[in-house]
Amino acid sequence: MAAHYDILIVGAGQAGRRAAEAARRTDARAGIAILGDEPHLPYDRPPLSKDALKDPARYADCEKRSAAQYAEDRIDLLLGERAERLDRAARTVRTAGGRALHYDRLVIATGSRVRRLALPAGLEDDVLYLRTRDDADRLRARIRPGARLALIGAGFVGLEVAASARELGAQVVVLDQAARVLSRVLPAQAGARVQARHERAGVDFLLGARIAGISRAPSGRLAIDVGGSVLEADAAVAGIGVLPNTELAQEAGLAVDDGLLVDEYGRTDDPAVFGAGEVTRHPVAGLAGRARLESWQVAEFQAEAAGAGAAGALTPYRALPWFWSDQYDLNIQMAGHAPAGARIVARGADDGPQTLFFLDGGDRLAGAVAFNNGRDISGVRRVVEKGAPVDPAVLAAPGPLSWRDLLR
Repeated sequence: MAAHYDILIVGAGQAGRRAAEAARRTDARAGIAILGDEPHLPYDRPPLSKDALKDPARYADCEKRSAAQYAEDRIDLLLGERAERLDRAARTVRTAGGRALHYDRLVIATGSRVRRLALPAGLEDDVLYLRTRDDADRLRARIRPGARLALIGAGFVGLEVAASARELGAQVVVLDQAARVLSRVLPAQAGARVQARHERAGVDFLLGARIAGISRAPSGRLAIDVGGSVLEADAAVAGIGVLPNTELAQEAGLAVDDGLLVDEYGRTDDPAVFGAGEVTRHPVAGLAGRARLESWQVAEFQAEAAGAGAAGALTPYRALPWFWSDQYDLNIQMAGHAPAGARIVARGADDGPQTLFFLDGGDRLAGAVAFNNGRDISGVRRVVEKGAPVDPAVLAAPGPLSWRDLLR
């Protein structure tokens, strides 16, 4: 006989866990299960490029609940099983192993997967990616003092891996076809500070570099052809973005457009199906329409709203976007948005705690990025949500910032 659950969650990552927790808080009696294709307990991904990459003992920081705690809350874990087909008419998910799971409400929390490079045969073991715990284990085995590591992609994951690898003694070069680091997420002034910190740590950069090909050098190393010159490396890590895992939803006829389309409550166009985490495109505070954001915040709080909604308590997710990154001794936090052409007002010095504020044409605060100055971020959120003009001179003035005095 096939199993039946009041709430079935497909995806056993952070978003799946948070959806299950919210569903259980909302409905103490519901039958809840989390289905996931990895064998591990649900875990958060951010430490994989930082502390857990440097020390596997820190995997404990990734797992927020033990198997006993799931059992105590009567949340069934169906791990190591891949969801293969969704039949919305029958409200059934079939797994690759042939199991049929019936649901009353479904939460799709399938996350994303890495974009992969097209490689010649025989190079797969030396070109690595970082998305899962198993990926982190493979990468850690290749990082050793003196090893030369090429990071392809100067986004946050690539730069976090670069920092961890340097701290473990590897030689690191970062390549990106963009002219500056973090070009998709931070303005040039902010990216320049991050790059300078890496350069002080001994990281080399090849920016504006288009990779023509990757092959095997006579030395046995990787040979990366960058515009006619060849860079040799013991291994490469490709961090060139992710793709949302929407196949299950799309094949079932749900609305998909660079992500599973959901509303502010996590609802899809099927009233029995919700979407959670970074597989979704959802309404985002401060933006028109929907966006797909790849962040801890979405996996944590948008998934919480989706899980509560699936359990019968519709809860809007309206949080201003926020993310963070730790690289060496540099904590980077960003809240809100950096609109194209935004006026940037800097507070603090380039070599100390600093916040860069982003103002729109009406002198309204759209967002900010803080370096070792995270205490500013909570104030930024309040002011952005208020939507009133601010005084740029107050923002730039030295000394403690009075958020109350900031608004005109």
